[in-house]
Amino acid sequence: MKNQKRKFNRWILVVTTILVGAVVLSACNMPSPTESMDEAVQHAMETLQAKATQDAFQTMVAPFTQTATPLAPTATASQPVVPTNTPIPPTNTPIPTVVVTVVTPTATSVPPTATRIPPTPTPLPCNWVEFIKDVTIPDGTKITGGTSFTKIWRLRNAGSCTWTTEYDLAFVKGDQMSAPNYVDMPKAVKPGETIDLSVDMIAPSAPGKYTAYFMLVNQNGVRFGTGSDAKGAFWVNIEVTQAKNVFYHFASEACKASWSSNATGTLSCPGKTKDVNIGYVIPQGEPIREDGAKENEPGLITRPDNTAAGFITGYYPFIAIKNGDRFKATIMCEGGMTKCDIYFTVQYRVGSDSVQTLGQWHEVNEGMWTRVDIDLSALDGKNVQFILTVNNGADSSQNSGLWLNPIIYRP
Repeated sequence: MKNQKRKFNRWILVVTTILVGAVVLSACNMPSPTESMDEAVQHAMETLQAKATQDAFQTMVAPFTQTATPLAPTATASQPVVPTNTPIPPTNTPIPTVVVTVVTPTATSVPPTATRIPPTPTPLPCNWVEFIKDVTIPDGTKITGGTSFTKIWRLRNAGSCTWTTEYDLAFVKGDQMSAPNYVDMPKAVKPGETIDLSVDMIAPSAPGKYTAYFMLVNQNGVRFGTGSDAKGAFWVNIEVTQAKNVFYHFASEACKASWSSNATGTLSCPGKTKDVNIGYVIPQGEPIREDGAKENEPGLITRPDNTAAGFITGYYPFIAIKNGDRFKATIMCEGGMTKCDIYFTVQYRVGSDSVQTLGQWHEVNEGMWTRVDIDLSALDGKNVQFILTVNNGADSSQNSGLWLNPIIYRP
């Protein structure tokens, strides 16, 4: 019975609470004085129903629209909860954009390989000279005027082609000093090998410094030498001192004269021994005498052309003669010319005057020679041109005359 009474009382309390809440919520909709109680109760019930429906709808959509609210601090017995005005940060914080950069590998990012490409070797030129040293007559050597000497170079074949015996040593420029234009290569020289090449020369009469330049020549006549371009020359350089009592040396100055023969108007100087048809003139440092011995004084080889009326003649530059000057020479056939039959003639002229003869001598190969000594005092103070001539005799087959140490002696 008591339990039923308690249930009834709770029911009455609930209804009363609902009615009071309805009245409060619908205060603005209070019935007019003319509204009946039943109508008021009915209106309150409708209001409560509408409110319940609205609450239910808000509860359903709350998860989609409601923002997070920080939990209120827990109140303790000694410290009440005090609300703050700290703004609640929005939950829709933008997500930072992550930029991904794609790095493309470059050539430098690839480590170099350890393989080394060897350089392409530079091919050696076919003909190339490497100068090794001066074997004789170093640069600046002092030599008495009119004295013969032999220059020797040591050279290495630095090219890729063999120097055959068809190659030559050639004078190319400078003071020739009675050197031949060409000297035959004495033997074949393979690439990498060395050779000593020599040339006989005669120191000029006048004191001073003289230099002669040489190169090699291949079988086609193409010159080559030293240096990176194989176009450099090698040389002989001397200083001539005054020869005692020798004013002028006809052998050392031979190529300053103008030479001709019966067969041709002009001859080259020095000439070549193979040119027997036209004749030749060759200064020699150590000529071979008629008796077959080698001479240690310079000489002048003069060979007429090989005709019956053949001759060879040389016109020297004008020189000033003083009182006491003398023309000196030893004349003979050149060694080996067993059938030699020739005539030597010394002439001169002053200015444009007619040619005058100083002397003429006949020579054959009999193992003897003639010493010539002519006083020039009558020409004192005059500029004189001397003329040396060799003519064929009865036989022209081996006519080569040797003027040994021909000079103008000045006391």
